This record gives sequence, structure tokens and C-alpha cells, in this order.
Amino acid sequence: MSDSKVIGLVTQEQKNAQEYQKGLLEIVDHFRKMVKDGEVSEFVIASLDTENEVVITSCAKDFLGAVGLFEMGKQTLISQQTMDFDFE
Repeated sequence: MSDSKVIGLVTQEQKNAQEYQKGLLEIVDHFRKMVKDGEVSEFVIASLDTENEVVITSCAKDFLGAVGLFEMGKQTLISQQTMDFDFE
């Protein structure tokens, strides 16, 4: 009987894509737990699909609430981004 070895041919790009997808799923799982535990009652999520089209998913009591959540999220993201720059 010969000692054969199985060699996996996974490229670095594939490995990076798998790690990225794993990270996305961890975020979704954490968010799912927050919803299940009653920590989240409404949400708006902006994402990109595989064709780089923006997809906005919302679960809010009304349209105005969904728009408000989206705008608050946008403002928070912009505020956090500007903190990374040193304006001198």
C-alpha cells in the first residue's frame, strides 16, 4: 500500500474570499442573535450584490422610520471615517 498525499489547490485569492465570507456570516449571526434577544426592533441594511448593485433591506414600522435609520447610519459612518484623518 502506498502512502498517497492529498494536496489542496486553493489559491490565496480563494482563501481570502473564504475568510471574507466567513467574516460576513459572523456579522449576520451576531445580528440575528441581537434580533432574537430583543435588542433590535427595527433595522436598515445597505449592501452590494454580486453585480455591484446597492440593495437596501429594511424592517421598520414605517417609511419615515426606515429613512431615519438609514440617515443615522450614514451619518455615523461618515463621522467615524472623518475621525481617522488628521486635519492640521
